[in-house]
Amino acid sequence: MRGMRHIVVLLAVVAIISGCLFKGQPFKGVVSYKDGKVYIKPGRYYSDIHPYYRVGVLPEGWGRLSTRARTISWYNESFRSSISTDAYCGLSVDNRSLSSLGGDLITALSDRKFIEERNLTLAGRAAVRQRFDGTLDGTASSVDLVVVRKDGCVFDFYLVSQGAPEAQALEDFEAFFGGFDY
Repeated sequence: MRGMRHIVVLLAVVAIISGCLFKGQPFKGVVSYKDGKVYIKPGRYYSDIHPYYRVGVLPEGWGRLSTRARTISWYNESFRSSISTDAYCGLSVDNRSLSSLGGDLITALSDRKFIEERNLTLAGRAAVRQRFDGTLDGTASSVDLVVVRKDGCVFDFYLVSQGAPEAQALEDFEAFFGGFDY
């Protein structure tokens, strides 16, 4: 369960960072998930017409995590990995580069080492994929992060693994964020 603990610690840090980043905005984050749809809170910064975004459905073995973080997350014990997504909409996201938005999520890693960054396209929009290694709660960890901005919102997708990610975990993650549409 130590692997699960370090995943939950990272999710808590993400929630704190996002709360600071988007302070002062009427934001409650993603609120639920069902059948490949991640529902976001409608209202001032969220469209009532588009109350959800689509993601790829994860295969068997990925169990939903219940956390207080503003994310929808799954954990796979066999891979010692979690896959998560969140969304933020509003004025705070418009003037920042995708690379800098992604960098905020990995601050929980100690001894962090930037591995790579690649540009890609999701749902017809520019996206960035970054990978970092480091330690979290004393455990070697890897974070694979994808960030895309669309219609005034930033969508994050991340794979957090204890140690190096398993090839199948990476494949599942790519199918998950590859199914993005908003």
